[in-house]
Amino acid sequence: MGQLDRSRLNEGVKDLGNGPTLGESQDLNTLRLDEENAFAPQSPGDSDLGTQLILKNAQKEDWFRAYADLSGFWTNNAANTPIFEVEDWFWNGRIGFGYQPRITKRLYADFDFQQQIIRYDQFDLLNYESMDLSASLLYVEPRLSNALFFAQFNYLRITGDDFGEELLNSFSVKAGVQKIFLIDRLNSVQISILGDWDVSTDLDQLFRNQYIGELTYRFKIMRNLVFAATYRYTYFDYREVDRQDQLQIIGASLTYSPKKWIDLYATANLSLNDSNIEFFEYEAGSVGGGLGLKLRF
Repeated sequence: MGQLDRSRLNEGVKDLGNGPTLGESQDLNTLRLDEENAFAPQSPGDSDLGTQLILKNAQKEDWFRAYADLSGFWTNNAANTPIFEVEDWFWNGRIGFGYQPRITKRLYADFDFQQQIIRYDQFDLLNYESMDLSASLLYVEPRLSNALFFAQFNYLRITGDDFGEELLNSFSVKAGVQKIFLIDRLNSVQISILGDWDVSTDLDQLFRNQYIGELTYRFKIMRNLVFAATYRYTYFDYREVDRQDQLQIIGASLTYSPKKWIDLYATANLSLNDSNIEFFEYEAGSVGGGLGLKLRF
């Protein structure tokens, strides 16, 4: 019989981009010329003057961050089941804190804590809370056009019944690479490849390895309005039971950022899970949106 896995509920609305990224003030823009008005507009005198580079003052590095999200989504398959699919709304509240110091010119450490609370409108049996702690190293490789490599140690704790029931404790190691390809000032593509290997977990049925590939296209409609389309493929290899899953997620989002520290977003996602165990084969769709706040200091 199947094991309810709350760590895989709501897969379609979890952050796409599974690895850590550099903070806004110490991102790849400080290491290369990016799309953000790096060059002056073309002019008739360019043939005499040559290409003109706009110089900017170096930004202060803000090592600490705090963030919070509040979102709501409708799903047509709340429990990720192949039969008796049930619709429901669920709400997600998240708060987190992080610290990202620079170790050398291209090497960073990253420490992050986040707590999420997920509540369903009708099926409160699915309610849970998720706490995530991570410690990472990030390295920007200039010989590969500033590809971002990372290695991460992660602890996940899932509880239910208003924090009163311990459901899962898991330690894992992640490693991967992210690369952004700038097409022009409006268009970009990001590719991410990573692995996630459980070191220990207190539920043998959920002891697994994950191998993830992700492709995201972004189009900057306006300076503060961005459309994104994402495809993510995940292969799950369960190590204590004879189970292998292949999960595909197709998603689209629209994000409006009226201020640097606030995001308003809407998303639509489709999840398709194929498994060698028929009970775990399912399709699930979701639509919704939310409000995100982020501060660096």
